[in-house]
Amino acid sequence: MKKTVSVVMCTYNGARYLHEQLDSILTQTYHVLEIIIQDDGSTDSTLEICREYESRHSNIRLYQNKTNLGFNHNFKSAAMKATGDFVAFSDQDDIWFPTKIEKQVAAIG
Repeated sequence: MKKTVSVVMCTYNGARYLHEQLDSILTQTYHVLEIIIQDDGSTDSTLEICREYESRHSNIRLYQNKTNLGFNHNFKSAAMKATGDFVAFSDQDDIWFPTKIEKQVAAIG
């Protein structure tokens, strides 16, 4: 049985990176079950960009913290929402090679 993968990405004022990063996740050669985005109180256009992607892609789920949790707690909270067999963590300013998830799953076995 093919393993499922959830991608968890936490954001905070990362608007300038999000288009490239989300596009690189969405074009993975290995199917991504869900992309969980959890924002930690951005004041730039991060939320608008994430909402735009969420409206176009049914596997994106966007969450917004009521208060700033900080980097570690934000990732922990977001990871708890993942439902895939594996969880891949993404910083908001990463750009992934198209085969990243495929190679990671193959390496894990």
